[in-house]
Amino acid sequence: MKSTQLMKLSNNGLNTLKIALISSCLIVTVPTQVKAASINILNHSFEGPEAPLNRFGAFSIGNGNINSWVASSKTGVLNPSKSDANVTSDSIVFDSYYDEPVPDGVQVAWGNEGGTIFQRLSATLQSNTKYTLGVYVGQRNRSGFVGYNIELLAGNTVIASNNSITPAPGTFSLVNVHYNSSNNDRLIGQSLGIRLSSFGIQTNFDNVTLEATAVPEPLTILGAVTAIGFGTMFKRKVAKDKHKK
Repeated sequence: MKSTQLMKLSNNGLNTLKIALISSCLIVTVPTQVKAASINILNHSFEGPEAPLNRFGAFSIGNGNINSWVASSKTGVLNPSKSDANVTSDSIVFDSYYDEPVPDGVQVAWGNEGGTIFQRLSATLQSNTKYTLGVYVGQRNRSGFVGYNIELLAGNTVIASNNSITPAPGTFSLVNVHYNSSNNDRLIGQSLGIRLSSFGIQTNFDNVTLEATAVPEPLTILGAVTAIGFGTMFKRKVAKDKHKK
């Protein structure tokens, strides 16, 4: 093969490599974009205030006494295991509150008919982002459980909710609420909020979490695919040139 032909093939290979390297710059943005970030929630597992011993023998407090949450009068916090251990507790007459440990910490929030628990977060709604709100919902033994609702808000607007999962008596179930924001979402920049509501007797809530995952834009994904394609093409080109030599 003539030297001019070799130089031409080499230049073609270098040009292909340059294109692949430029396109690969788009690839490195993909991992950082899809990593979930936890949004801070104050008193997320309702450990404050510490529930005192009440007149019924349970370690519980009501009248909306839940640190960092705006709560109605028909809500409060409860320490189920500590209440079960107290021989004067009304739960001993029937059953223990739960047949398993609470999901996080030692306390849960409780809500009776129409009780609501709300927190406005410091985080705001971002564009092209997937939000996953997680809350453990508990049904106490012999509680007459009716139902609940879990809502994610942006400003004063409910953007997603879920009340479809019913935990078995004496257990907790994880309930997730999902929302995907778009690039032109009208609520971008509005502060996020979480509202927990009880429809009946003694719905319990615990371990509230909220994660945000940025969704890659189509251009970024296209760049990644393009880079992979050019990389494969370059490898074949080099192998072919070597074979000709």
